[in-house]
Amino acid sequence: MHIITRKHLNAAAEKYRDAASEIRSWYKIASAANWQNFQQVRQTFPDADSVEGYVIFNIRHNRYRLVTIIRYSKLKDGRTTQGRIYIRSFLTHKEYNDRRNWDKGVL
Repeated sequence: MHIITRKHLNAAAEKYRDAASEIRSWYKIASAANWQNFQQVRQTFPDADSVEGYVIFNIRHNRYRLVTIIRYSKLKDGRTTQGRIYIRSFLTHKEYNDRRNWDKGVL
């Protein structure tokens, strides 16, 4: 999967140092994936949630939430296209509860 944009993840790792290693692990796993649907995401990240077009990942035992939009890989002309993960925001659990924060990047 192509991650757009990694700068949000780097900023989150800088701001929330206690989650930095998990952010790097998430990036490594997600960028190597080739998900075609949400069920495949759940096979990799069992605690991921699909909420109204967003895919939410729990980071650091639910202390943080990574809010994304995923455009899944597709089979086209006998080839699999590369999917994209758009990073919308990285939020604390409390910030996540306010839906207006979901598309703000790193707060």
